[in-house]
Amino acid sequence: MARPFIVQPEPPRPAAVVIGGRRTPAAVRALRIVHPFPTLLNVAATAGLAFVAVRGVPDISVLARMLAVMLCAQCAIGIANDYFDRDLDAASKPWKPIVAGLVAAPAAVALAVAFAVAAAALGATLGVGSFLLAMLGMSCGLAYDIWLKRTALSAIPYVVAIPTMPIWVWQTLGAWQPVLWWLLPLGGLIGLALHLANTLPDIDADVAHGIVGLAHRLGARRSMLLAWASFASALALSVGLAPFIGYEMRFYAPALAIGLAALAVSAIAFVARRDEFALRLGFSALALASATLAVGWLAAAT
Repeated sequence: MARPFIVQPEPPRPAAVVIGGRRTPAAVRALRIVHPFPTLLNVAATAGLAFVAVRGVPDISVLARMLAVMLCAQCAIGIANDYFDRDLDAASKPWKPIVAGLVAAPAAVALAVAFAVAAAALGATLGVGSFLLAMLGMSCGLAYDIWLKRTALSAIPYVVAIPTMPIWVWQTLGAWQPVLWWLLPLGGLIGLALHLANTLPDIDADVAHGIVGLAHRLGARRSMLLAWASFASALALSVGLAPFIGYEMRFYAPALAIGLAALAVSAIAFVARRDEFALRLGFSALALASATLAVGWLAAAT
């Protein structure tokens, strides 16, 4: 059972700090509460997938609303993550905006709710099917932050949300095809691999503060092996589908090659070093390869 959260006292709020010899304004550091890198990466991925879905330039009005939905949903998820992890961050990541006193906890809650409401309002303008899929994806992220991260079901949000994103894009743009159902097993396998690989670098700190998700229960070695096996299974499934779907190999072959290379990089790094750097490198390689495989497979199969 996850231990109850402890509300941390708010320390003084500095106007700026020195990073790399330069002063970074507190306002800029506070923006990290929305997790800019993964948030903008998801927005960019939405745009890229939209172009692939229509094999050209999507309707600009629809695309703009899709990007806004993704931006608001990801901001809500990022803020919720920092809010519900504030006791853990106080011990292991004191630079996070809430525990550093840059964003008050009540303000973080208000911001998360505002972004979630904005995502829902914008999503409602894109049709019922698109709205439901967008809300499913956002709910996965919020459920992970609020509760599932600390349980044996911690992988479920990843397993569901990863395939939901491209399905949402295709549905919103009216480009749905039956072949997209294969995204469920493919994306589910990739989601499991990414969840485990993403958890591993922080697994010791998490355990020390009562986090008992799937990776923590399996342990580092078994989690890494399962991550590799899950990602390799996704690659194998994509290969096995080739004779039945009829891929455009100019799109699929490079994506498959990158996927195999990433799996090799992750394994070699872990075997050679077995430290936090190797784990983060392995996750980065699998994450990049997952995005490449998704775009390549979708371009080849649809």
